[in-house]
Amino acid sequence: MDKSLNYKMPVELEYNQKLKYLLISAKGNPTVRETDIAMDAICSSDSYCSDVNSLLDTRELLFDHIDFEYIQSFISVRKKFNDARGLAKVAILSNSRLAAPLIKLFTILSKDLNQKIQVFKTMQEAELWLCEDLLNGSDDS
Repeated sequence: MDKSLNYKMPVELEYNQKLKYLLISAKGNPTVRETDIAMDAICSSDSYCSDVNSLLDTRELLFDHIDFEYIQSFISVRKKFNDARGLAKVAILSNSRLAAPLIKLFTILSKDLNQKIQVFKTMQEAELWLCEDLLNGSDDS
């Protein structure tokens, strides 16, 4: 039996064509290297622009491996892709009260990046914020 068929990547990317945003699902314990690979895939895709708005779903992320050093390393990866990501909006979806301080630290340390970051508890709220230009008819496409 091929075990790779059952393997779930720790960071999965799925483009929502209708609402024009990228769903980034983080699951388990992704490494900073796996995050770097995902960011590279985002910035080199032929399916969407590198500055695509994104919804980072952390509801299945295990936060037990995330500490200050991990967050700093993750921010370093994001800085490497800062210009390519442009003014993209990044909605972080989290329903974990335990993760809230780590996500808050991440947003504080991301303040020098070009992307706008907001944290949401529901998918609907996150999508509404990500897609407000599209929903208001001010999308340039």
